[in-house]
Amino acid sequence: MSEAEESSKEIVEEGDDSDLLSRYNALLDAYPVYTKVLTSFFVQGVGALLGSYLTSRSGKRRGGKKGVEWAEVFAFMIHGGLVNAPICHFWFEWLEKNGPKSTFKSMLLDQLVVQPPLLLVMFITIDATKAALREIRPSLSRNIMAVGPTVVNSWKFWPLAVYLTFRYLKKKHYTVSLNLCSLAWTVYLSKQS
Repeated sequence: MSEAEESSKEIVEEGDDSDLLSRYNALLDAYPVYTKVLTSFFVQGVGALLGSYLTSRSGKRRGGKKGVEWAEVFAFMIHGGLVNAPICHFWFEWLEKNGPKSTFKSMLLDQLVVQPPLLLVMFITIDATKAALREIRPSLSRNIMAVGPTVVNSWKFWPLAVYLTFRYLKKKHYTVSLNLCSLAWTVYLSKQS
């Protein structure tokens, strides 16, 4: 563990509960991506929850549904945490090191070049996630009976594949070997669906 991580860990573990900002900054220093992912996940969730609640109260929701639209809340959380936070972390790191020295030019580059595609990715991610979340219950109903036979068939294939990989290959080749085995398994699964 680096010196910065150790001192950050000490601040987080021993920090004064009233100094949340110092503790948060320590987490950002020690675990920047992880902290930003969790922060964005939470903030996007709160924002979507409030937006959904306010839209419901105003009666302006399509279809006239009442209450919080939970699929939308979770979709925003997933986008914020798993898509937006990591992209923005690495983009801002790159921009600081390689971008224009002018704050104004950096802002223009961010807003004119990066934000439009990120917004498109956001809309697509949220729509796809909402659709997937709404499909969970019907999917369970459709697929619950297929799990048993598929597990049994996987036990006919994967133990031997894993055993041979572990027995005869170097550890650095495990993933590529099992990915190649997965090719055959995926063909089988796609024929079954």
